[in-house]
Amino acid sequence: MKNRNFKEGVPQHVYVRGAEGVIIFYSLEDSIFYVTLYFCLSKKHEIVTYAFSLMPNHAHSQQKARSPKSFAAFNRELLSRFVQTYNRQHGRHGPLFDKPFGSASKPTGKLIKSNISYICNNAAEGKLSKGILDYRWNLIAYCKDSNPFSEQRSTRLSPRRFQRAVKMVKYCRSTLVPLDYKLQETVYKGLNKSEKKRIIDLILSEYNVVDKEGMVVYFGSLDNALTAMETNCGSEHDIKEDWDDYSVYRLMIQYIRREGVDMRTVDFERMDKKGLIELRKRLKKATGASDRQLDKFLHMKLKKPAADK
Repeated sequence: MKNRNFKEGVPQHVYVRGAEGVIIFYSLEDSIFYVTLYFCLSKKHEIVTYAFSLMPNHAHSQQKARSPKSFAAFNRELLSRFVQTYNRQHGRHGPLFDKPFGSASKPTGKLIKSNISYICNNAAEGKLSKGILDYRWNLIAYCKDSNPFSEQRSTRLSPRRFQRAVKMVKYCRSTLVPLDYKLQETVYKGLNKSEKKRIIDLILSEYNVVDKEGMVVYFGSLDNALTAMETNCGSEHDIKEDWDDYSVYRLMIQYIRREGVDMRTVDFERMDKKGLIELRKRLKKATGASDRQLDKFLHMKLKKPAADK
């Protein structure tokens, strides 16, 4: 906690970024695991979260901790456990995030509200959504509705495979078990597309890390909060963040999937150099991505760690 301006009970804007800005969250499974792990560890370390946003290569959150020790322990365990599991899943090794993570204290109501707006608008500013409620990974839609991106149907009248998935998600949530890659595979097994959408909504509703009641204290109500966020995207002067057009990464993921690459296990760092250069050329032609965006997506500028002994 050296060099961090931490005061007990004061919210902190926390910013974690992929090493050298590389893309991390390629698949639904990557994002679900991060969110559910965050939720479970926040309960363990007594972290209250007023705002959250998961972007392709970074994550924002506004956290309030009871002590510097719990604040540090939570963020350290979150990143450590995520990286270990992610690396096993993607067949890679070495660092994944920049170190140390960034944080900035928000000691006044005005700063807190502005920072909440900034975090929740991150996707819209990065061209991933039209508005706050259109983006799944800031979790705000789940503060209003348990099924914001799927049709609402009776669980009791649904097929047994769906009922089984619901029971598994709720059991894991009640026992504070994050949904890692293997658990997600089990949950989704046998579901059709419509059922999977409903289960994804259930997961993010059950594991919603945003403390709705805590957040609206500063705005009066959720509707007031949304109105404030829509009219003022907020600002952040304490943590440097490079702007990017993140919609390009979505286009690249779609292109890669059409080529038959499984984004749940992809590891560009192990791809042979000739194949990687050829893929880079095709991606550039298909999406118009800049050289910088291609480097980040393909991990081409990431410093390779020393070989494991």
